[in-house]
Amino acid sequence: MVKAFLYLTFFLLGIGVGIIYFNNLWKSVNAYKSDKSKIIFSSFLRFPLPIIAAIIAGLFSGIAGIIAVILGFSIAQVYYLVKRGSQLKQDLEEYAKQLEEENKNGNKS
Repeated sequence: MVKAFLYLTFFLLGIGVGIIYFNNLWKSVNAYKSDKSKIIFSSFLRFPLPIIAAIIAGLFSGIAGIIAVILGFSIAQVYYLVKRGSQLKQDLEEYAKQLEEENKNGNKS
């Protein structure tokens, strides 16, 4: 019972770290736009978060704890990528409609 509680805790820790990691990554992308060196540098600043979470899990419950953190991080990653991907798709569709309307208005003049 205690091991299951530890694994669940480390799984939730992995999800939390993943949300923090990818949320800050998205903020960096929006802040720096196309300056790839700044985006990569900010990624290196966040990179220790999942590593520290995995080390803590490894100290308390071994390999299974590390796997639980990795699974939680991966779940957060998939969720975040699907969420942002659908948002980007919606933004792109709106932009395409806007361009289409501008082209129709431009051809009528």
